[in-house]
Amino acid sequence: MSKLNLEIAENLEFESGDIAVIIKQDGTVGKIIMPNMDAEVRTSEGYKSMLEVVEVLQPGSKEEFIKHAEKVKGSIH
Repeated sequence: MSKLNLEIAENLEFESGDIAVIIKQDGTVGKIIMPNMDAEVRTSEGYKSMLEVVEVLQPGSKEEFIKHAEKVKGSIH
């Protein structure tokens, strides 16, 4: 696992392809901010890592993402 880069900032700065998982104070997943789920994103290492993270935080959510992506764009998983 790579080292986490902790930054405390007044605003959010995203680069193309970034994915953010917002975790609420009670530990639940609040939001997931990401670019459109096109084929390039859905086959990226970042997307695969995000699926693993949200599955740990909220079991069953990985499958929900996969089903949603298949419904919108067709299966690639």
